[in-house]
Amino acid sequence: MDKNMLGAENAAGEISAPILEEDAPFSPNWREIIAAFLLYIGAYIYMDGLESWKLAAFVVLFIALTELLNRGRPRPWESWIWLGCMTVITLSLLLDRAAVWEDFSLLFLHIFAVWWVLSRSGRLLEGESGHLLPFDALNGFVLFPFRNFFLRIKTVWYTLTSPFRGKARSKPETVVWTLVALIAAGLLFWLALRLLVDADQGFAELISDWLLDLEFRLDGETWLKFLFSLPVGAFLFGLLAGSARADGEKLRLRGQRINTGLNRLGKVPNLVWTLLTALFCLLYLLFFLVQAKYLFGAFTRSLPEGFIVSEYARQGFFELCKVMAVNFVLLWLVTRLSAKPLRKNKAGTVLCVLLLGESMLFAVIAFSKLLLYISCFGFTPRRLQSSWLVCVLFFGCLCAGYSLLSGKKSFRAWMIFGAVSLALLHLY
Repeated sequence: MDKNMLGAENAAGEISAPILEEDAPFSPNWREIIAAFLLYIGAYIYMDGLESWKLAAFVVLFIALTELLNRGRPRPWESWIWLGCMTVITLSLLLDRAAVWEDFSLLFLHIFAVWWVLSRSGRLLEGESGHLLPFDALNGFVLFPFRNFFLRIKTVWYTLTSPFRGKARSKPETVVWTLVALIAAGLLFWLALRLLVDADQGFAELISDWLLDLEFRLDGETWLKFLFSLPVGAFLFGLLAGSARADGEKLRLRGQRINTGLNRLGKVPNLVWTLLTALFCLLYLLFFLVQAKYLFGAFTRSLPEGFIVSEYARQGFFELCKVMAVNFVLLWLVTRLSAKPLRKNKAGTVLCVLLLGESMLFAVIAFSKLLLYISCFGFTPRRLQSSWLVCVLFFGCLCAGYSLLSGKKSFRAWMIFGAVSLALLHLY
């Protein structure tokens, strides 16, 4: 009998239990096999330092492998945004134009790269960027790569053992000795190449340029880079192949469950949030009235007593960041913890819009102080960064207000605005 069939036969007939399903045997496709092997090169380039041609080579390989693994899959329009941001930052680094963000540029490049993979593979929880950003980030930076951390070695092992599968000589030692033979042949080929270079000056001149760039030295540093490149390559392959293999329908259902769970948080009576929001609005209004001379001095190019321009601008910027953080947290609590949807509470909606309007006024005040500072002392990377963040926060208030009044989603528009403007600043 089939080993998966549980049953017994008797004279009257055959009675058997249902067939138990077995997990399908692991079998990578040809695209995964190509990506697995090429990422050994890509990971080594990454560990060797992302600069000049190495950065360009790594980014091109990363894009090519992502497209290869998602070949035939519909391409969301949003993915072009993240790919464009990647491209702009890469070009700015190659042309040494990343003066505004400096060391942060590589960090931003990594973030945009992961988000592009999620978008290109269609593995964002809602099918697009949105308010589930923390959960999408968890998938992209942690779950996909580390759940599939050993997927590359499984793919490589499957590929190397496939010629021997099903034969009597299908033994691990056969594969090991095959690998030894390939490595030995590669080293002998390199040795022969070096001997020819030493023997003939014309041949040496012919290949000296690229030979110098690609020269492989069997020293401690090289081996150390190679060893560290192994987990890097495993992470990258886990991200690329893992996201491509992920079940899109299950991800959508997970996103729906998260949204359902967030909706169940609404337990606080709307009247409580209405009164609390009104209290915040009155507090800010009182602050504007009492501190009008201090707040609006930049519009008339006059400084409060005891302030210098730099201190005035920096204090205004940090005040804005703190107030905005408080207001956005409050707005999230109001929209998520209200017993009834906020749009059904007209007084609450009006007060939230008023709160956003006051937040925008804080942003305008902070920007006026920065403009005064810039007009006196000119642009610097830090001042551009501050101006960018003020504009992003202002636009965030606009998007939040639009969502409150229309009931439509606008978080993705805010994300895209922030990402595109951040990338374009690399051209400064």
